[in-house]
Amino acid sequence: MKKVLQIAYIMVGLVIIGVAASTLRQSGLGVDPFTAFNIGLSTKLGMSLGVTQLCTNLIMMIYVFFNNKKIIGWGTLLNMTLVGVFIQIFTSVLQPLHLSGASFLMKLVLLVVGFLLFTLGSAIYMAGNMGTAPYDAVAPILSKQLHREYDAVRTWQDITFVILAFILAGPIGVGTIAVAFGAGSMISIWNKMLPKFPQDVFIKN
Repeated sequence: MKKVLQIAYIMVGLVIIGVAASTLRQSGLGVDPFTAFNIGLSTKLGMSLGVTQLCTNLIMMIYVFFNNKKIIGWGTLLNMTLVGVFIQIFTSVLQPLHLSGASFLMKLVLLVVGFLLFTLGSAIYMAGNMGTAPYDAVAPILSKQLHREYDAVRTWQDITFVILAFILAGPIGVGTIAVAFGAGSMISIWNKMLPKFPQDVFIKN
């Protein structure tokens, strides 16, 4: 029963991430760095976002496996396979609303809402403590290896993917920059506020 509740907890987080990324995408203000990178790459390769994101996650999984395979679990697999699909689903739901044509003030509201939901969803699925996505696992691993704060490492990781997304002509914008510079800190804040399962969580401060 406990495992079922944990999986349900994680699924809630992943759905929120899908809604958040779709909201940011439809607002026209850019999406989170990893999604922007994958959208740009999927366009270049002529593949669906879901398949592209799964492939890039598998590549990053190799690094995670050889450095801390203990954090690979059901949460890892669910994130790898479902987030890209959720983004596609919620993007198709939001498209008829034509959010890209909204007023600048409304776009700012969408930016704030998207940012808060994205970091909240990330914190929720991490707190489920059944594994973390390869992209989200890289910063905690590197922070320990380099003896640096998680927030700083996560920021540099996001900036790297912003640059890659730019090269691939992915949908970057103010939202992308906001996530790149603020996601690490906001996830840490949510992580302190959210109820967690009794085992150790992945991001400790």
